[in-house]
Amino acid sequence: MFPVKRVPVALGLIVVAVVIKQSAPRMTFKAGDCRYNRSIFSNFSIQIIKTKVMMDMILVTTLRQGLKAHLSFEFRVSKGKPYQSVYQHDMNYCALIKGSQESIYRRWFTSMLKVGNFATSCPIGRGYYYLHGWTLDANYVPSFLYLGDYRIGGSFFYGRFKKKVEHPLLECSVEAVLN
Repeated sequence: MFPVKRVPVALGLIVVAVVIKQSAPRMTFKAGDCRYNRSIFSNFSIQIIKTKVMMDMILVTTLRQGLKAHLSFEFRVSKGKPYQSVYQHDMNYCALIKGSQESIYRRWFTSMLKVGNFATSCPIGRGYYYLHGWTLDANYVPSFLYLGDYRIGGSFFYGRFKKKVEHPLLECSVEAVLN
């Protein structure tokens, strides 16, 4: 049991923890859109329903080792202003899903597995994959992001990322608000 003098300190720490937890920024998804290579996917759909991501895809070819992903965050202060690039990152997607390195992306992927059936190793076999009801936990929102409107983009490719890829495997963008 706590000595009487330490009870107020312990209660104070609990209150501070609750206040911090409640004030963590929250990512609210608004809309999403994807373009996909029809020789890779026979179907790929994304919807935002009540701020949760719903995604269904049918992969018709195997995705081999060397699959890479490009992630970008663009930010704007208000609706009338253009988006400005805040952050971009290329990653080896096969290494990410294998879990060989702990990162924010690995934590996002692990949280997606709770409501989806994505492959957890490469090569990624043909089949039906889904993500039903995913939202980004406030604890996983990077601290360097400002409150405001975002466009989050993701591309899957082989080789080197180029801004003008004529036939990408998949390109998605999601509109979101951090508040």
